[in-house]
Amino acid sequence: MRLRFVAAGPVVALILLSGCSAVRTPEPACRPLEVAEFPLLGGIRGTWMDDERFVLADLHQSRLLVYSTSEGLVRIVNGWESDDLELNFVSPMDIQPWGDGFVLADSFRDAERLFELDAALRPVRLLWEGDARRTEEGWVGEKIVNLGELVALDDRLYLRAERFSNLHEANRGYAEFGLHRRSDTLERALGERRAWPGFAGERDSPGMPFSHLAASGRRSASVYALRYSPAVFIQELAGEVRSLNAFPELPTPLPTLPQASQDRMAEFYAALEASSYPAGLYGDEDSLYVLMRDATGGEPGWDLHRIDPQRDEVIGRVRLPTKAAHVSLLPGRRYWVLEESSSGLDRSFRPPIRFLLLSSAALRAGEVPSCD
Repeated sequence: MRLRFVAAGPVVALILLSGCSAVRTPEPACRPLEVAEFPLLGGIRGTWMDDERFVLADLHQSRLLVYSTSEGLVRIVNGWESDDLELNFVSPMDIQPWGDGFVLADSFRDAERLFELDAALRPVRLLWEGDARRTEEGWVGEKIVNLGELVALDDRLYLRAERFSNLHEANRGYAEFGLHRRSDTLERALGERRAWPGFAGERDSPGMPFSHLAASGRRSASVYALRYSPAVFIQELAGEVRSLNAFPELPTPLPTLPQASQDRMAEFYAALEASSYPAGLYGDEDSLYVLMRDATGGEPGWDLHRIDPQRDEVIGRVRLPTKAAHVSLLPGRRYWVLEESSSGLDRSFRPPIRFLLLSSAALRAGEVPSCD
């Protein structure tokens, strides 16, 4: 018996072609992001603008860098682009969503400022300015200094910063900022509402956590901080204002590190890169994540421990696909950005060497394969 192949008619051919075009290659759970330029300093701070684009603060080069998950670096916003000189920024430390745009923390010497940016990342007004200044006797000023991180929650801001306890010494602290109506005008001004002073020695906490603040929760959003007193724990700043009992087991006791002074940086990084420590706190949906550096093996390992803050329990762990000397993360709805930095023994700035895009769904499921 002969088999006869009949040519498909136009309609059948169109159906077949449509079916083929609908079949897509599954997106990898981990892939490198090809970029032409990185921030100068290792460790990333920024936010997602949408599911495709994220913006990072490049504090040592007075600019913001906008990346696309498909095109790499797509835009550079220089701090001196504004026609209004008072709205130019020098050292952007962090940027977060705020209203219909963003809020930017700028911290340079004795100039501490918070700017409001529009959706296109253009500065539109100065929200707050610090009062610290240097005198012959030392530093004076009641407001916080050395702005480091921001987390925005509704109309409130949570900041990691420092405050002078005397003329020469600044101590770590956390603060909540909110809008209040000025007595002499109808405008609402941004100012400090509450503060959480640092514990003794917390400014020189073991290791180098790059992210100490994280927001979590879709149903009951709150903000949490990575604290040391001297043991490491997570403290809720918004919501119930409590300390969590849950924290992942440390691979080793927290290290005792030499002072990170200019003439002892090689000694400091040698000790740091031989150590295990919590390297950051992050939030995604209703979970918190502690990034843990594990130096107990031949190469550094990086574990992401998942915490349910409502149940106050550690509920999972995933080993990240990297052996880099230093790592930081930027959580997002569709992707997390994993930034790998070089060793501080090579260059003290630890410049970034690669960005990886991790599937957020895979991270939540605890299933992230190698990128290589």
